[in-house]
Amino acid sequence: MPSCSQCQKSFEITSREAALFKKFGFESNGLCFECDQKARICFRNGRKLYNRKCDATGEQIISCYSPDKPYKVFRNDIWWGDTWDARDYARDFDFFRPFFDQFLELQLSVPRMALSNANNENSEFCNMTVYNKNCYLVFGGDYNEDVQYGDLCFHNRDSFDLDQSNENEQCYFLSDSTKCYGCQFVFDSKNCDHCYYLSDCSSCSECILCAGLSQKSYCILNKQYSKEEYMEKKNALITGSHKQRSENWKNFLGLLGNRIVKFAHQVGCENCTGDYIYNSKNCQNCFEVSNGEDLYDVILSPDAKDLFQCSFIGHHSELCYQVQSSVKATNCQFLYLGSESSDIAYSEAIFSCHDCFGCVCLKHKNHCIFNKQYSKEDYGKLKTQIVEHMKKTGEWGKFFPHNISCFGYNESTVNDYFPMTKDEALSQGFKWCNYPEIKPKSDRTISSDNLPDSILEITDDILNSAIECEKSKRLFKITPQELKFYRKNNLPIPRLHSDERHNQRADLRNPRKLFPRACAKCAKPLQSTYPPDRPETIYCEQCYQQAIY
Repeated sequence: MPSCSQCQKSFEITSREAALFKKFGFESNGLCFECDQKARICFRNGRKLYNRKCDATGEQIISCYSPDKPYKVFRNDIWWGDTWDARDYARDFDFFRPFFDQFLELQLSVPRMALSNANNENSEFCNMTVYNKNCYLVFGGDYNEDVQYGDLCFHNRDSFDLDQSNENEQCYFLSDSTKCYGCQFVFDSKNCDHCYYLSDCSSCSECILCAGLSQKSYCILNKQYSKEEYMEKKNALITGSHKQRSENWKNFLGLLGNRIVKFAHQVGCENCTGDYIYNSKNCQNCFEVSNGEDLYDVILSPDAKDLFQCSFIGHHSELCYQVQSSVKATNCQFLYLGSESSDIAYSEAIFSCHDCFGCVCLKHKNHCIFNKQYSKEDYGKLKTQIVEHMKKTGEWGKFFPHNISCFGYNESTVNDYFPMTKDEALSQGFKWCNYPEIKPKSDRTISSDNLPDSILEITDDILNSAIECEKSKRLFKITPQELKFYRKNNLPIPRLHSDERHNQRADLRNPRKLFPRACAKCAKPLQSTYPPDRPETIYCEQCYQQAIY
């Protein structure tokens, strides 16, 4: 087996991978799955926001690029407007220099949009989103309304603190849950209402501290109660007290280690390996995939087919290799951030384009190389020559090097998926960002220890105060909509910054790595993201279905 050129660990190239390399016309880049994903995802900053100046107007704007970054950044409406043309920054290709060095120079010259958003309403503090309304700090989530603190969440209403959860309403603190109503602290569940501290439950109503239940009501710790008994106990457990909530959370974490779990979160799948895969076919070593077909080594992809070694790509993308953060991409390779484009290679931020190579921040263009316009015939000839040049320099078939990423490892999405310390990241050639994020403006700071225990004791002056996170000591503020939501749902004021709350939920997810396991009941061999040292009891799908239904 070959050794990874980055981490030196041995990894296998399967027969299907070898066939895919041949299909897409490339050789292995010599990286294991984890290092290959790191190399791409370090180009995506979904959650970190900064104050900086717009290079077109000089005004202060919100951006995913910190002010110390050397890039030109335009306010979004100006970037999308017709007052400038990215082709004005075009340059000829120099065959006496490496491709990546020239690409970096182009990247530094072309203006980029402050935030990757489109068609949002009253949702300025969001990034990587479309069609959100009245949203705040939603990242990579679309079609939400009145949602705050969300990550990769879609079609939710009047909900707070959601990760990878869709079509929920009046919910708080959810992860990987769908079509829930009035729920709090619910994970890996669907079609539940008025439930609290749940994991792996389906179609349940009025349940507390439960796991692995289906079509149940009035249960606590998986024990059935009458409606009257349940309501009496619920009044003692769901009180709106921060102290009681902390006790419930502690009990919930203890419950997770003692449960029976299915080897993977897969529903409606055929010939798939990985985790969080839904209604998909022939998806191998994939994670967070829905309605996919013929995917391999992919992280997060809705509605796509024929993808190989891609990340955050979907919505009818097809025939892509080494593509990241793109939608409706067809026959693209080595592309970061694109939409509705085809036949694109070695480019960044490409929208509604086709047949472009080595380009940055183009929209509605075709047959461009290094942002320079060519005829169809000249484009084909020059592209062939550059490919041959890149083969000689050893650049062809490799994703962009780390120094071309606009972001430090710690501010990019990769740190959520494969966390590393500063020393570890720097030793592997990644950048690190030391610039402070946006800080709340306030004349008053409150220690989280001094917050009242119950929301009933909170007065409106909390809106004018900055709260010190009890873990990271970072300051954060409560928005008026947020305070209204807590009062309506009898929730205490959080003591943790929204990033720390996001980390709490992320910590409950398994690593994106497969381990050989066996069903604890029938001994069937399995590939699971539950490591062998985890305390949960692992069942195959058949045994799991028999156990919970």
